[in-house]
Amino acid sequence: MKRILVPTDFSECAQAAADIAIIIAMKTNAEIYFLHLHAPELTGGHMTMHGGGSHDGQQHHDCSGPARARLDQLVKAAEQQGISAKSALVLDEDWKQVEKHATAFSIDLIIMGSHGVSGIRRIFLGSRALQMIRHTFLPVLIIKSAVSDFKIRTVVFVTTLEEREHEALAFLDQVTCRWNAVIHLLCVSKPLTSEETNVSLGRIEQLTKGLKSPVEFSICNEEAGIKKVAVDRDADFVVLTTHGKNSLIRAVSSGPAEKFAAEYERPVLIINTK
Repeated sequence: MKRILVPTDFSECAQAAADIAIIIAMKTNAEIYFLHLHAPELTGGHMTMHGGGSHDGQQHHDCSGPARARLDQLVKAAEQQGISAKSALVLDEDWKQVEKHATAFSIDLIIMGSHGVSGIRRIFLGSRALQMIRHTFLPVLIIKSAVSDFKIRTVVFVTTLEEREHEALAFLDQVTCRWNAVIHLLCVSKPLTSEETNVSLGRIEQLTKGLKSPVEFSICNEEAGIKKVAVDRDADFVVLTTHGKNSLIRAVSSGPAEKFAAEYERPVLIINTK
């Protein structure tokens, strides 16, 4: 993982996302790009980078002011930790601009703040944050509030034991191995027969082949069990996978999966398995 994008509206949860991004970047030697969407004063959106002109070749518009100053503060905070950081201010509040500029920056991970279903505010929060994760191919780590002394020790990965999840696990392993963290595979399923258990163990072996992080496995028979397992194991975040650009999945139906991502108090990582 080389580049992290942090969309920010300068709210408390966005600041929490920035703080966690800095910690992860320190562990993974990644660069950080801080992105702010600003209400446009001109027709059509374009992006201005510090020290440069517009991204789309349109006439440069001076967006200096409080927003630029706060972006500067974020960049400075990252640089003080020895991290390479840049900022971008986009004159367009359309959430699709996040994916557009993630592509332009060759981003590997998006880390963003969200207030969840209640208290929806601005473009990166609540239901619009969930709308974005349905449409991006990039992993998105959703942060709800500040996490004191953030570390990654245990991660719960909700799984269907399908082959397509191998790439998602490999990406997760790039992060967790830096902390020597445990990946706990959690399959939401009915109780398995002995034959089904043997098949599952074979799939687990294939899925986890080549991972550096230690792996655990358990089964819960209802969707509500995901949170219980995460709490019981004091997981630092939960990982849910998606398939395609328009629907969350897969171990659980899209409705409950979205609800979990919106309401779970701790960080949630969404990874698109294509």
